[in-house]
Amino acid sequence: MAPPSSLLQGLALLEAAVAQERSGRQGHNASRLSEATGIERSRVSRLTRELRELDYLDRDEAAVLKAGDGYFRAAGALSRPWLRAARESLRVLASTLGVSAQLVAADGPGAILLRTEKGPGVSADYLRPGSLTPIWCTGAGRALLWDHTRESLDALLTDVQFVGVGGPGAARSVDELQELLDRDRESGIIDARDEYVEGVRDFALPIRDQRGIVVSIGISAGTLSQRRVQEAQSAVRGAAAHLSRLVQAS
Repeated sequence: MAPPSSLLQGLALLEAAVAQERSGRQGHNASRLSEATGIERSRVSRLTRELRELDYLDRDEAAVLKAGDGYFRAAGALSRPWLRAARESLRVLASTLGVSAQLVAADGPGAILLRTEKGPGVSADYLRPGSLTPIWCTGAGRALLWDHTRESLDALLTDVQFVGVGGPGAARSVDELQELLDRDRESGIIDARDEYVEGVRDFALPIRDQRGIVVSIGISAGTLSQRRVQEAQSAVRGAAAHLSRLVQAS
C-alpha cells in the first residue's frame, strides 16, 4: 500500500486542528496534533509550517494551531450554490445508476477529488475526497483536459511518468492521450475504459464558467449493458449542463 500523500496528511492535520478549536477545548500544538492524527512529529512540523504559509493555519504565542484566514476563505467558496447543488447531483447519479459519482478539480498534472458519492453496494475504496490521481487516466481527470491543445498537453505533462501508471487502457504517451481526447470530443463525452482501474469504466464531462473549465463531473462503474451506457451518458450530460448553468450564474 502506498504511503499517505502530503495532501491527505495536511488535510488530516487541518481537520484535527479545526475540530479541536470548535470543541471549545484547548487547541492543539504540533505535538498534540501528532498524537491526534498518528502522523510523525517531524512531518507534522513541516506540514503545519506549509499550511501556515498558505494561511490555512495560524499559530498563537502559545504555539497553539487554529484556523487561518485561508481556511475561512476556502470554506466560504465551498458554500457557493453550485457546489451545494453538486452534492445533490452526485447523490442522484450514484443512487439512480448504482455507481460512484465524483466532482474533480485540476491540480497541475493531477486531479484532486473534491466530492464523491457511492450508490448502494458500490465499493470504490480508491475514491476518497482529497485524493490525487493522474489527470490523464481517469474519466473525470481527462474531462479537465477537454480544452487543452497539443501544445498545452505537452507543457503540462512534460515530466510525468506514463509507463506503469493506471490501468491497461491508460494512455502511455501524450500522443495516445491526444487520440483518446480527439475520440471523446467527437462523441461528446469522456469514455474511459480500464484507464485507472482495470474493470472500471468512467463517463465524465467538464463544467465551465465564463473563463473556462472549473471542475468536472463523472461516474465510475463496472460492466454496463448498452442500455445502461446510454442512461449513464445521458445522466452525466444532464448533470454537467445543470451545474454549468449554476456556475455561470454565480
